Amino acid sequence: MSILVDHCVPRKFLRLIREWGYDASLLTDYLAADASDEAILALAQRLDAVLLTADLDFANILNYPPGNYAGIMAIRYGAASEAGLILTLRQALGDLYRDSLRGILVIIEPQRYRIRRS
Repeated sequence: MSILVDHCVPRKFLRLIREWGYDASLLTDYLAADASDEAILALAQRLDAVLLTADLDFANILNYPPGNYAGIMAIRYGAASEAGLILTLRQALGDLYRDSLRGILVIIEPQRYRIRRS
């Protein structure tokens, strides 16, 4: 399992995730930045990757039931709260990486993360 970082996530996160020892790649290495949500999720499935995104459309479990995917992590990004968000992302990855991420949606906020299932 790897992490596919969406184009809307600051590149700093890709660098940090790799420094933390996780296998991660950038979406735009495979698809154009304007690719459809369906194409993005199809790529994540093909790569057996968790999608890390700041696009909160992916947090809609009615449109994107987490049980259908290797995992979706949606960050509620704001530059003012970046430090807290980075700490929470690291904690969530440490707690959930690999099989615990399969089939769930993780909403990551600066001071906490929440798990949603379909």
